[in-house]
Amino acid sequence: MSSITKFEGHWRDAKAIIEKEIDRVWLHEPEEIQKIRWGIIDSGAGSGEQSFSVLVHLEAYLMLVGADVMYRFLKISQYDDMQLPTLNRITREFLTATFNVFEFMTDLGLTNMHAMGQMYSDALDTLATKEEYVELTGAMMTYVIRMHRWIHYIFPWNLGVAFPHRKPEELFALTKVLPVI
Repeated sequence: MSSITKFEGHWRDAKAIIEKEIDRVWLHEPEEIQKIRWGIIDSGAGSGEQSFSVLVHLEAYLMLVGADVMYRFLKISQYDDMQLPTLNRITREFLTATFNVFEFMTDLGLTNMHAMGQMYSDALDTLATKEEYVELTGAMMTYVIRMHRWIHYIFPWNLGVAFPHRKPEELFALTKVLPVI
């Protein structure tokens, strides 16, 4: 169960709050991203007291949740046979029920993500139409994708040179120089 207080407002109020967050993070690097960039993770997340794994998880989860999962929700919301209650149930199951991805991202340093995600999930109860679902989910998807762009921007992609692709011929040649045990 979430430690965040249940959002009791209307979905339009939630959408307005999400849009305000989008405006806050759109052009200027948010403070929480700056802290992550400098390795300051308030929860202590990061195995072996390092923050690289935090960046790896945020890169993966934000990309998956925003550009993949939430986009698919918007896509299936257009199916004629998809009813709003089912759509809401599936959305919660993927995002907050079994494993709360928003809470996890807050543990990884995105301080507002748990509250925003829980508000989004709670606001689903006030939707009357699939069109309203599209508006609310579209706003939340935009927020998640924008936060992904910040993480993607600060990710240390230069470390990839330490992990080059290998050709089978290279590995075979290596077997000729290694001692047999």
